[in-house]
Amino acid sequence: MIKKLAVAAVLSVAFITPGFADMAYAPAELSTENGVLDVYQRIQAAANRTCDDRLNHDSVIKYHKVRDRCVSDVVDELVHKVNDPRLDKIHNEHKKSV
Repeated sequence: MIKKLAVAAVLSVAFITPGFADMAYAPAELSTENGVLDVYQRIQAAANRTCDDRLNHDSVIKYHKVRDRCVSDVVDELVHKVNDPRLDKIHNEHKKSV
């Protein structure tokens, strides 16, 4: 898998997944639990925006199933790219509760 990382101002990292989501975070945000939670919430928001933009709305039932899978896949990918054990833990706990 090809990772595209853009570093801006040395403190900010942006992820752009071709055909998928983009999101940015400052590595310092991962130094606190609140920062990690904020990054995770932004990952989820980016996944939701991306999937809403890319899916058609032909069937509500079909759309929800496809959208849910899309969001799950995009969140998985972005969490993997951040590669932080605390973020992984939050993500795994969230997946178990859903």
